[in-house]
Amino acid sequence: MATKTIVIDGPIGQYSFSKQFMRNELAGQSKNPVLVKISSLGGSVDDALNIYDQFVEHGNVTAELSAFVASSATLISLGAKTIRMNENSFYLIHKAMNWVDEWGSMNEDEIDTLIAKLEIQKQQLAKITLQLAKMYVKKTGKTLDEIISLMKQETWLTAEEAKQWGFVDEVFIPEVAVNYLDNLQMVAMITGNGLPDPPRKKTHKASANEPAALDEETFFDRIWNKFKNKQKEETKAEIETTPNTKKSEMKKQFLNVNSVLKVDKLESSGEGVFLNETQLELFENRLSQDQQIVAERDAAIAERDTARTELSNAYNPFDAIDATIASAQTPEAKVLAIRALLAKKPSVQPAGNQDKSDPISDGVEWEVINNLPHNKQVDQNS
Repeated sequence: MATKTIVIDGPIGQYSFSKQFMRNELAGQSKNPVLVKISSLGGSVDDALNIYDQFVEHGNVTAELSAFVASSATLISLGAKTIRMNENSFYLIHKAMNWVDEWGSMNEDEIDTLIAKLEIQKQQLAKITLQLAKMYVKKTGKTLDEIISLMKQETWLTAEEAKQWGFVDEVFIPEVAVNYLDNLQMVAMITGNGLPDPPRKKTHKASANEPAALDEETFFDRIWNKFKNKQKEETKAEIETTPNTKKSEMKKQFLNVNSVLKVDKLESSGEGVFLNETQLELFENRLSQDQQIVAERDAAIAERDTARTELSNAYNPFDAIDATIASAQTPEAKVLAIRALLAKKPSVQPAGNQDKSDPISDGVEWEVINNLPHNKQVDQNS
């Protein structure tokens, strides 16, 4: 079957090249080869991630990048089996962005509310940026810090640079060469979308009697590379002079946290450590379990204290009888002390349980009664 070609040359999103559009285009293709030509400045992250998944699921997609490819457009290409790029094209990745439209007069309370709202948006954007960075890391093999640093710079990469980074697999020469930088309408559209200005090359053709014109792009590249090399040297010197404790803190792993998250180690960047929703749920469940254990422990302690109070109250009437009872430490010892006191009283049968060693008595002194004179007389006459 012939290769199906799909062209994406506009915004990625609901009203243009959406996830539904791509699902319809791929319907019935099974594992047949599909060529997707991409020339887009990006758009919806939601649609891009879904299109990425559709490319991965299909398994036989080739992405061909041309002109300016940025933002979400780069994301969908990551799902392709092979990524090719026109040698005259440019490639850009950046951190996740969200539209902020807040203006007007506000009092201090309204400003605090706005700050809280923006802080929530900032945290959500940080999570999205981390997830997108991991996708680029998976494709390129670069470190997370390297990718996030490039996203922060918002730098247009040439096709060769994109290949060196590992974003594309090969660079091809088009049949018709086009200098996209000369398209002022396209450049204006790029800047109008909030993306950085593309690199411009201005040359002047010298006449026979005129000295050679200065290639501004080459001149700029020399200055820029010199600046970058100096910056690298300063960064290297700073790392070498930084105490080892700072390095170890960045690599420190929290074993209990890793155990709860069921991971061997946590990933971090220069901006901190981020957790996904599944990891946050693990933390939430663990905290709920710990709170239940604490509540059960507190309830058991309260029951124990109540029992001790009730037992102490039960002892008080008996301890008031005699010091020997009060000094007895256990219930058994108090019973024995009470029995000993009762046994000392004449003609009174000791109370409580008795064993074989206890004398049997009904409380009457029969020997005294039988020796009375009238009782003896009765016995002699009977």
